[in-house]
Amino acid sequence: MKREKYFKGLTRRDYIARTNEIIHQEGIEAVSIRRIAKEMGCSSASLYRYFENRDELLYYAELGEMNDYIRRLNRAEKGWTNVWDIYVGVWYCYSMEAFRKPEAYNLLFFTYDNNKLRNSIKEYYVMFPETIGSSNRMFHRMLQTSDFMGRDYEMCRNCIRADAIDEEKAIILNRMVCMLFKGYFKTVCDEKPDDDSINLMVRQFVRDIEEIVRMLAKNLKGYTKYQME
Repeated sequence: MKREKYFKGLTRRDYIARTNEIIHQEGIEAVSIRRIAKEMGCSSASLYRYFENRDELLYYAELGEMNDYIRRLNRAEKGWTNVWDIYVGVWYCYSMEAFRKPEAYNLLFFTYDNNKLRNSIKEYYVMFPETIGSSNRMFHRMLQTSDFMGRDYEMCRNCIRADAIDEEKAIILNRMVCMLFKGYFKTVCDEKPDDDSINLMVRQFVRDIEEIVRMLAKNLKGYTKYQME
């Protein structure tokens, strides 16, 4: 009986879900191993069976912050009609979320090594399949690609297959847009702009991407300008 209370049969998913709720309500600082254990009615040792430390628990919980990004992608996809709509649109959706949640996105995409991200993302979507289940096949591949530039290159491949850009130019596109994002993202992290300023930055970021696309694209048929919200 005592052992049952000690471990209580809880799973990684249970701990991750509760931690994500606390982050949403109170912020990362409110999360501690002791608090999670108390609220879940178990001992701290139970958590340490599944997570090396608080940082690892936070990392998995913060993966839940990508759910809004996935939902935004799935909504936006309905209005996309060509490969450049997809390419620019994915970056629009990503920047809209990342610029509003810089702490979470910095932790997820730039703090840990690529192997950590690859393994944890795959495991997370096994535990929470409902978060990605409605996404199309390309989004599945993109979201489960660990390398930051590799995720963008999944979309570049889509453009290559559609004969919208040459492979050599796609490599340049991949590098330029990813570096452009990092510059904008660092500004957001450093300056912590308000929502109105973020909206302006997202719009400018997207227009900058479009300028790069126009320079490098082989075929822009069907694409004029991305319609932002």
